[in-house]
Amino acid sequence: MTFRTLVLLPLVLAAVFLVAGALVGEATLPSLLTIEAELAKTLALLGCFAAALAFESGDYLRRAWLYSGLCYLLLLARDALLLGAHLPTSSAVLGALAVLANGASVAGTWMLARAWRLAGIEEDDAARARGRLLFAGGAIVALAITGLPLIRDVTALSRGGLGSTVDIASDVGDTICLALVAPVLQTALAMRGGLLRWPWGLLTASGVAWIAYDAASSVAERPRWLVVAESVRVLACALVLSAGVAQRLAVAPDDPPIPT
Repeated sequence: MTFRTLVLLPLVLAAVFLVAGALVGEATLPSLLTIEAELAKTLALLGCFAAALAFESGDYLRRAWLYSGLCYLLLLARDALLLGAHLPTSSAVLGALAVLANGASVAGTWMLARAWRLAGIEEDDAARARGRLLFAGGAIVALAITGLPLIRDVTALSRGGLGSTVDIASDVGDTICLALVAPVLQTALAMRGGLLRWPWGLLTASGVAWIAYDAASSVAERPRWLVVAESVRVLACALVLSAGVAQRLAVAPDDPPIPT
């Protein structure tokens, strides 16, 4: 598998879902959206798993990728409990899984964003200034997307809506992860010219896709517009898969990209 194939694969998968969503009837669309959500998270989980196993136990990047993968694993576990309507599941358990998933996502993204510093790549004044500008820009964009939902959920909590606690945790996690897209981009720029530019470039693209998804899903009300938003989620998760496989190919090119 070539790196360019890894770039094209997420685009193809997102396009396939977009076409499928446009062709199915209104009655079938909810089932398609459910299948899409679970498959997308599974793809991202496989990508994180493939990347993590390219490193030895205890390695910094192994832990970073495992944290990222843990986020998707916990979300899949939560979805499984929600879909198993016949199972007695408390809202506290579902909420705890959501909070833990967001925490794992923040930890993994933060560690991946700091990888270039730990690699000892030298910074000049221009690179430091660019990094500060990128982070400030990322934080502004993140707050522009998640700020309103966060204010709404905090207001609901202040009025006694304890169920908003999970939503607040999700909002905060999304804000931090979206803001960290800029440091991930800086890592990709610092590693340009080598094979490691591919995984971090794909991670940056995934972060941008998540920004687009959060923005699109907040305004998607009609089912067909929801298909467009969900196709962007497929793109974001598939880019994580590609980034993980690219990481494995860059570090352990002789190993299979996804262990069986």
